[in-house]
Amino acid sequence: MEITFYRKLANKLADTVVKNQDYSEQEEKRIRHGLVCILSDLYKFILIFLIFFCFSLTKECFIAFIGILMLRPFLAGYHAKNEFLCIFISLATIAISIFVGKLNIIPDTLNIILIILLPIVGLIIAPVRTKKVEEKKTTSKALTVLLTILALILDYFLFDSQILLVSILQVYILALYQLVKNQFNNRINNDSAVNV
Repeated sequence: MEITFYRKLANKLADTVVKNQDYSEQEEKRIRHGLVCILSDLYKFILIFLIFFCFSLTKECFIAFIGILMLRPFLAGYHAKNEFLCIFISLATIAISIFVGKLNIIPDTLNIILIILLPIVGLIIAPVRTKKVEEKKTTSKALTVLLTILALILDYFLFDSQILLVSILQVYILALYQLVKNQFNNRINNDSAVNV
């Protein structure tokens, strides 16, 4: 069972946008896809925000979401197999960021090491994708490094809790998971192609 209301809304919006305009078929597809992506992320964020609002964790939800919002597009484009799993993973990621981050269990020395280590890891692995897409790898790597350093320094000096740090760590963990999964799938595909 897939959630489709936002796709219908995106298509109606796209119809309104492209009506009486001279767009090519490719441009029209991009507009439709862009609206689907925007509305998909928007409704998921609103749903997650409302859940945390009910528990009076609005500020914490925004802080945790910053790490995901900033890094995920450049470091790791991890996508779940269906929307319910996507919502669950997003909800779990933000919940873990909030509850573990509020505990402040990561010592300052490890925090400083992570400020140095995570950008290096990001430089090495970015961009990790579930699908092959044409993109500027150098730009993705540079933005990953820059945003990671900026967010970790912001977290270290500005916030009392480690919510943003834990959120960033989870994005990196998901990126490493996706990288290992991609390597494993590529190895299986290469082995099966050789055996055929």
